[in-house]
Amino acid sequence: MSAVCAASLSLLPAAGAAPPPEAKPPAASYQFALGKLLAVEGSVNDALAAFEAAEKAAPQSPDTAYVLVEHAQLLDRMAQYQRSSPLRDDSLRKAGDKIAEARRLAPDNLDVLRAAGEIYLDLGTIDPASMAVARDALEEVRKRDPHDAQSFLTLGRIYLDQGQPAKAAEVLRELVNNVPEQRMAYALLVEALMRANKPDEAQKALQEIIGFDPSSLEARLTLADLQTRAGRNVAALETLRGAPEDMRDDPRLKRQLAWALYQNGDLDEALKALDAIPATASKTAKGEKEGGDSAQGINLLRGLIYTAQGRNEDAIGLLSKIHDADPKDTGIALTLARVMERAGRRDDAARLLSNLAAALDKDGKAKEAQEVRLETAQLYVGAKQWDRAGEALQPLLAATDDAIRLPAVGLQVEALTRDKRYDDALALLAKEKDSPSIAARRAEVLSKAGRQAEAEKILSGLAAGDENSALAAAQAWQRMEKYQESIPVLEKLAAAHPDQAPTGFLLGAAYERAGQRDKAVGEFRRVLKIDPDFHAALNYLGYTFAEAGVNLDEALKLVSRAVALDPDNGAYVDSLGWTYYRLGRKEQARSYLERAARLEPEDATLQEHLGDVYVALGQKERARQAYQRALELGGDNADQVRRKLGDLGKGPHS
Repeated sequence: MSAVCAASLSLLPAAGAAPPPEAKPPAASYQFALGKLLAVEGSVNDALAAFEAAEKAAPQSPDTAYVLVEHAQLLDRMAQYQRSSPLRDDSLRKAGDKIAEARRLAPDNLDVLRAAGEIYLDLGTIDPASMAVARDALEEVRKRDPHDAQSFLTLGRIYLDQGQPAKAAEVLRELVNNVPEQRMAYALLVEALMRANKPDEAQKALQEIIGFDPSSLEARLTLADLQTRAGRNVAALETLRGAPEDMRDDPRLKRQLAWALYQNGDLDEALKALDAIPATASKTAKGEKEGGDSAQGINLLRGLIYTAQGRNEDAIGLLSKIHDADPKDTGIALTLARVMERAGRRDDAARLLSNLAAALDKDGKAKEAQEVRLETAQLYVGAKQWDRAGEALQPLLAATDDAIRLPAVGLQVEALTRDKRYDDALALLAKEKDSPSIAARRAEVLSKAGRQAEAEKILSGLAAGDENSALAAAQAWQRMEKYQESIPVLEKLAAAHPDQAPTGFLLGAAYERAGQRDKAVGEFRRVLKIDPDFHAALNYLGYTFAEAGVNLDEALKLVSRAVALDPDNGAYVDSLGWTYYRLGRKEQARSYLERAARLEPEDATLQEHLGDVYVALGQKERARQAYQRALELGGDNADQVRRKLGDLGKGPHS
């Protein structure tokens, strides 16, 4: 025992000694001070007894409220160290009784209210009703002392625990406004905003943290992640690149930077960032999930970069290893299958997807299995293997879920139509409940079968109907390459819904294909004002300029942005390469067009573009091979490709 405590105890009468006649009962303040000293020394039972004595000495005094607060807090601390549940619960209930008495004696005392909030919060673990009492006490503190950071933090946690994240965010936002640079408050605020589904406000809070603490790595990484989820890839990259110099070697920052570079289409720099990560940093820490912070996550990113670069075999090698580690990961399997298809390994891709569908069925994941079978059928349709497509689709055509059956019907109708089995396609459509989309599909089949009058009657009727019917008719006309017919319908829809970018995009495409380039440009510009990251519009407008040989600098910006948003889209990469060609930057054109050809190996126009670049570079044999490949693919550019082959000195092989 300390000298102070010993001296205090020496003031007490000796055990068993009777007090002198003139002695008075010990003062409440003395017992209170003694109790606090004993509590500090760890003499808990003696401290509790002293507090009891102090309370009895002045039972109704407002000052006794402080004694009761100390008493309650000691009981609360005791409860935290009790191993026996009954003893712990008993201590908590006694603490609750003491703080309730303190509130009766001093209902407006802020210290009492603060203590009540903390004690009732702990008591809430055995008595849920106590949480409301804690909340109300701390709300009173909040009202009267807006700078009490600890009470605000506790109140915010209570609202989070009660599933009221919006209310928690309100409390915590008030705290950081009143007491700036509260790191814990900001951390809880971000959590509350995320749980309240307010990611934009969470981003603002994280930016504030970085503003007063640029070295906060967690805030920076979280902000970049939120920006990426919101599609703000450029902002995410800027956030990560803005890290102080002494943070830039952190492996987590490097990994997230590599992802951000990939998501901005800067594939070469993304690979450099991956290569700069030490091998030891990619190992998964004990208890850490596999993913973006592991060797598996790094391999996934590298595989996706190879995929976007058209390095198909390299991508297959890496993605196969990831797939083997988790063969039921649908996303990885689908990506791997697409790369295999692109590399001409359709049978391998189909086998992989079939095995995945069977495994998902076995696990009771019927819907996921059906979606994988749709992908398998799409693969067979792309390969013009109509019978195998039908086999894959057969079990899906009887599905009760429209989200599965209707796409399956559409795919089967496409396969039957392309196989010129028009009656079978019409019979399949006849089994479906009539709807605008089914009627539009029927019109397409009739048109392919040479029954134009019937097709036009159906589409004209749809165009005169409600908006859904009119849109179905316009889309059918566009699929039938009757763009002029779709224009009046789309103009009406666009005027009725000027904020809908997809309708405007369809109208812009119709104008361009109908030869109305100025109108197309105007419509695409309008679409991009609505949605600046509508990558199909970015690509279409940029390619339109490149084809016409106008606004080439703007075209380059447009298609570069489209490629950044969708880096493994071969059509977009083709547009970028063609724009470089139009700008006279032949080597860059060649690089991008070769990449595009690996991404879209069956695009005849792309092969023609590649041939043109080879001619410009004086590589006539390569040009001849590209032109011949274009002819083999059977595109609608066959006549002009033959002329170009003739200009090389030899006609096409027939």
